[in-house]
Order: sequence, then C-alpha cells, then structure tokens
Amino acid sequence: MTIRVLLLTTDSKICGTERMILSLLRRLDRGRYTPCLVTLKGPGELVEEATRLGVDAVNLKMDEGLRRGWPRWRKTLYEFQPQVMHAFLHHANLLARFTRLLCRDVRVIAGLRTVYTAAGYGRLYGWLERLTHPLDTFFVVNSEAGWRSLTENMGLPDRKLVLIHNGLELFDEEPDPAQVRHAVRSEFGFFDRHLVVGIVAQLRPPKRHDLLLQAAMDLKERFPNLRLLVIGEGEMEAALKDQAKRGGLEDEVIFTGYRGDARRLLRGMDLFALPSEVEGEPVSILEAMAAGLPVVAARAGGIPELVTHGGTGLLHEPGSREGLRNALTELLASPEKRHEMGAAGRKRIELYFTADIMARRFQELYEKCVMPE
Repeated sequence: MTIRVLLLTTDSKICGTERMILSLLRRLDRGRYTPCLVTLKGPGELVEEATRLGVDAVNLKMDEGLRRGWPRWRKTLYEFQPQVMHAFLHHANLLARFTRLLCRDVRVIAGLRTVYTAAGYGRLYGWLERLTHPLDTFFVVNSEAGWRSLTENMGLPDRKLVLIHNGLELFDEEPDPAQVRHAVRSEFGFFDRHLVVGIVAQLRPPKRHDLLLQAAMDLKERFPNLRLLVIGEGEMEAALKDQAKRGGLEDEVIFTGYRGDARRLLRGMDLFALPSEVEGEPVSILEAMAAGLPVVAARAGGIPELVTHGGTGLLHEPGSREGLRNALTELLASPEKRHEMGAAGRKRIELYFTADIMARRFQELYEKCVMPE
C-alpha cells in the first residue's frame, strides 16, 4: 500500500519553489508514494505541469473567495484521504495546520523558504506562526540560515526542524552549447563582444534590481560593452525601467518579463548577479551555477551556503553599491576567473545540490511521518 502525500503550495505560477515541487514529483517512487498537488490560487501552469506528470492536481482558487475555495478543499480531502500533508510557504502552512485540527491522523510537514529578520516576518505572521507551529510533525528549512532564523526569531524547537537543501535537475549538455549561446544572444541583439550580466528574479523590492542598475551606471564607462538581461516580472517593473532610462541605460538593459525558458537563457550570459537582501536558498543561483556561470550575490540568507566566496563567485554585503560594483568589476575584467569559478560552481551543484538528493531526503521524511509513534 502506498503512502498518500498531498503537496500544498500557495501559487500556481512556476517560480523557484514551484520548480522544486515539480522536481520532487518527477522523482517520487510511485510504487511507494501516491502524490496529489493542490495550489491555493492561480492562474499559472503548475497544475497543468503536474497533471502531465500523471499527478492529480487541483487549483482551489482561494483568490476568488473562501466560499468557493473551501468546498474544493473539502472535496479533495475526502477523495484523496492524505496521510501526509506537505506544505510550502506561509499560507499553505496555515491551511495544512488548520486542517489537522479536523483530521487528527494527518501528519503535517510545514516549510519556509525565505530567511527573514524578526521584523521581516511581520507581527501578524509571527503571531500566527508561534500559535500554530505545534501542529506540525516536522518543519523543513532549505538553509542553515533559515534554521537559525526560525529558532531565534520564531521560537521553533530544533527537534521539529529538518534541513533539506534545494536540489536541481541536471540535464545532459545541449548537443551544441555554443549554438544555444549564440541563439540566446541573437534574440536580444547581443554580440560576442558584449559582456552580459543576467538576473532571474521577481521584480520586487527585496531583490534589489535597483542596486544592480546603479552598479551598471557606475561601470558603463569602464565596460562600454556591458549589457544587463533582467528576467522576471513584478510590481517594480515600471520603476526599474524608469530608473534605467534616467541612468542612460536604455540601450544596455533588456527587461524580458516572465520567461518559462529562463534556464535556457542563462546560456547566453557571462555572469549571474543576485543582490537580494532577503533570500532563502535561491533556485536561480542553483540554475546559474549549473549553467557554468560565476555568481555575484549579496551575503544574505542561505546564499553563502551555495556560493563560496572566491571559489564559485563573489559575495558582497547586502545593500552595498560599492561592494556589488567591485565584485562585478573583478569578474568582468577577468575571463579566466569567470571560467574557473563557473566550472567550480557546476561541480558544486553536481556534488551537493541535485534533485535526486533532495527527493531522497523528502521520501525519508515521509517515512518518518507514518512510522508508529
């Protein structure tokens, strides 16, 4: 008899967390586990992608109102009868915990994927977390920084916390990587002479795209062939485009919007930057390292657990325009360093951050959930 595992997440749009969920679904032992995926709101492609993997999936459409979403949730619970509810992100955590009050035999694995300060959690979230986390069987974090944050700021007990790093699917190299690189660069009008710095992130304030644009303004004169490829969408799009225009970067910066092929676009870059001030263990950095790119990133959250300073990239202090500028300068000026750090990053992913390792750890956790107490 298989273990019925219901994976519950907030959004249907495929970003970092959702890519990890799909990787997990692809690797679950279907002889041992029967998965079901539920998202709280849409629209997005996650449900469709899960369905293509042969997984029952439903969008509750809670954003249309609780009166419509709650009956869908009750119907799903009745039909699937989960033994384990694996929740990702805050709202999914709360729904899973509330459901356990009604279904006492269900085991709950909650999780948080971003590392906040005490103030960053917010007063309401902090209160709800402290009130409801005793209903968890386990709480998963994806970084040591996340572990420390939850114990120090939220009071979660060590005995319930489990560290499972994000894991990336490693595909075979393209038949002709140079051809892929040429195609990507041609799409955006980049030539061989251009030095392309890329970022893949939602256009939200904590990601600090504004800081990257400021650094680009500083570097424009020294590196006239510098180009920025900004992949993602979000609330800051208009403001960032205006900043680029005012900074004289209209010809140097391309905003692509949301791209489902972001991982392919990495092949057209020379280095990857992520100056975020708030992070967990960014999937975008994992994907950049797997693509053989050196990384320049802020020393925030779980990023230092991925990027070894001077080994697979360079780290700077969060919010430091000078630190970001200096790190970019060092790598833009040295093709040799870019190549060496990129190769080291790919090797690090292969050794420690694969989807196979992640899936194995989650399956071990599912087994612990159903073991007799």
